[in-house]
Amino acid sequence: MHKSTTEEKKLEVKTHNFKDVKLLTEATTHKSFAYENPMSGNHNEKLEFLGDSIISFVVADYLYDTCGDYTEGKLTMLRAKLVCKQTLAEFAVKLGLDNQLRLGAGALSSNARNNEKVLEDAFEAYIGAVFLDLGRNYGEVYKYMKPLLAPKVDELIKEGITSSINPEKPEIPIPIIGPRDTSLPNLPHEDPINKLQTWSQRRGFGLPLYKDLGMKGPDHIPQFTFEVVINGKSFGQGTARSKKDAKKQAAINALKAIVPQDDDNYNDINDKNNIATSLNSLNLN
Repeated sequence: MHKSTTEEKKLEVKTHNFKDVKLLTEATTHKSFAYENPMSGNHNEKLEFLGDSIISFVVADYLYDTCGDYTEGKLTMLRAKLVCKQTLAEFAVKLGLDNQLRLGAGALSSNARNNEKVLEDAFEAYIGAVFLDLGRNYGEVYKYMKPLLAPKVDELIKEGITSSINPEKPEIPIPIIGPRDTSLPNLPHEDPINKLQTWSQRRGFGLPLYKDLGMKGPDHIPQFTFEVVINGKSFGQGTARSKKDAKKQAAINALKAIVPQDDDNYNDINDKNNIATSLNSLNLN
């Protein structure tokens, strides 16, 4: 069962008092500002990269501690809702990061201060900066994020976000695309990276690896490409304007590849050494 979070709720959601103010400045500097003001210092993308990983780990750690009796499927669904763009943007606003962002003129004119993607990135960068400012002390970052996570987890549980999950099956079904369906419509995955990870681990293939294939295009309109590799085999590539979205697209394309090529053959395959040929006979249910 979910542990009571009354104690955490009493903790105040507040901004971190930075010892190194330069970290705060970098975390709240959008790349549009840095491009228009070359002498202003670094923008927040590197801190965003760091914070993304820290947030994912803190969320998983917190859910494991407070919702330890939940099934893997319920925990995965909760984690996906806690690390999604909407929730992280909400956390950014709670910390007042929307008002602290340094934005270029073009971004300001397009109301980027209220853009969920910009706010999500700012929150990730902020947590990366907090981590560094605390001497890379993970435990302190965990304690810092608890007042944000506790009420949100309660809110999601009260909304019944996990009530309809079948613990025996993955929480987000992978649609079966027939062999003659060449349109490959967008898949309804809120979190394709977690979906692919669940699929891979349940078949004994380990964690999918995302290989950075580089960036093309000008700095203000970058195009990042990532390849997802499972058990040494390439399962798909993704290209997008951010590394996170490129990884997500690679995961979506990998999920599109995991479809039966023979509708009459749905035997489950668990052969680690023959994963490439096993795609013709996977049981995805």
